[in-house]
Amino acid sequence: MRNKILITVTDIYGSKHFTISKIIKKLLLYSIIFVTLLLIFSGTAIYYLSKKVDILQKETLLLENKKDSLQSKNRELYEKIQAKSQELSSVNEKIQSIEELLGIKPAKEVNLITRVEAIHPDAALKSLMLQLIPNGSPVPYNGITGKYGNRIHPILKKKEFHQGIDLRAPLKTPVRAPADGIVEFAGPHKRSGFGVLLILDHAYGFKTLYGHLYKCKVKTGDFVKKGDIIAYTGNSGLSNGPHLHYEIRYLQISLNPLKFIKWDLKNFDTIFRKEKAVKWDSLVNQIRRHHLQTAQPSSLTAQK
Repeated sequence: MRNKILITVTDIYGSKHFTISKIIKKLLLYSIIFVTLLLIFSGTAIYYLSKKVDILQKETLLLENKKDSLQSKNRELYEKIQAKSQELSSVNEKIQSIEELLGIKPAKEVNLITRVEAIHPDAALKSLMLQLIPNGSPVPYNGITGKYGNRIHPILKKKEFHQGIDLRAPLKTPVRAPADGIVEFAGPHKRSGFGVLLILDHAYGFKTLYGHLYKCKVKTGDFVKKGDIIAYTGNSGLSNGPHLHYEIRYLQISLNPLKFIKWDLKNFDTIFRKEKAVKWDSLVNQIRRHHLQTAQPSSLTAQK
């Protein structure tokens, strides 16, 4: 009986006796200890996992917030890229139109920067030439009433060489300078028959003459810029109606003004073929050298 334990259970029906071996007792004790330890370990594991789940949930929420923020930034960047793409497309179209005006045909693989660098010198030179040399119509162009060349004078009825053209224009139409220049003469000129006359002296040997004016807005010695109003059309002198007599001279040689009226950036090179009286190659080279010199900073500027 030493290795056994007697357990007595008593109820209304009497007593019952159970005998348990000490080995079984140890097993029960170990089982209880194991279960207790298991419960403690499980509780600890559950607590740890619960904390881990909380941390993971917070990290998940943080990642979701970051994801939302990144998606929002991504949308903003996409919209900016779309806007820049449209701007780039617009710039490309403008560059292409300028290239067409300048007669430049870039290679297909050339980037925009290279194309802009190619445009700049030509555009600046052509713009300078159109600023200094008479071009365009001094009044809104509505046709001509008298051509350049041989004709019968409408009043004197004599054959003569008409050194300019007569531009159709209502009385007191503003006359604008076709290029930068200085006023050589402004006022009545009876001997010529032009009535109120204005002469502009331009760069590189060019002059323009305006006859039959109503009045001049500038005086002799005034400097004018291209586009400035210099006079108003009239019917003074030997004239049979309001119009503008317009001449262009180069080194005292009369040129057909109609060729210069049609000269602009779009058909820039046509004047070189149509007007042979001007040595264009030499003139363009001189303007180019002048442009390069003025574009370079002076030594005093460079030292600052």
